[in-house]
Amino acid sequence: MDPSAVWRDRQHRWRIEAYRAPDLRFAIYATSGPTESAPLWLFGMSALARWLMTHAISLDDLEVD
Repeated sequence: MDPSAVWRDRQHRWRIEAYRAPDLRFAIYATSGPTESAPLWLFGMSALARWLMTHAISLDDLEVD
């Protein structure tokens, strides 16, 4: 399953991948140099919005990867 879209925050600490299967899902990866974490799966836009708010990341901080 390939992601529909991929974003990174400006500090490149997080990578967010969006999937459409059959609902909207997001995989969040913590990145640190050459390694990255296992994905944190979020289901729906409201879950992504809560996660972004708790990590103080605005939509302006995201860059297309």
